[in-house]
Amino acid sequence: MPTPPSTPGNVPDDTTGLTAAAAAVTAAQQALSAARRELSAAISAARTAGVPAHRIAEHTGLDAMTVRNILAIPSATTPASRP
Repeated sequence: MPTPPSTPGNVPDDTTGLTAAAAAVTAAQQALSAARRELSAAISAARTAGVPAHRIAEHTGLDAMTVRNILAIPSATTPASRP
């Protein structure tokens, strides 16, 4: 027999699964942001070292236009490193 749809009167009170899932999503978003910052820094360092954008693209699996777009965005500075 199928489970009846939830209505305000029969919603389960156990939200542990929802809370855990939300926490997992938040952690994943933070990890993704950190990985993107690291990739951007590595791309910038490679370009500063003289590696052409198309070679960076080959090594990262990105297309050359994406690499150029990443290079065009000024790197973020932390409050402590600002003049």
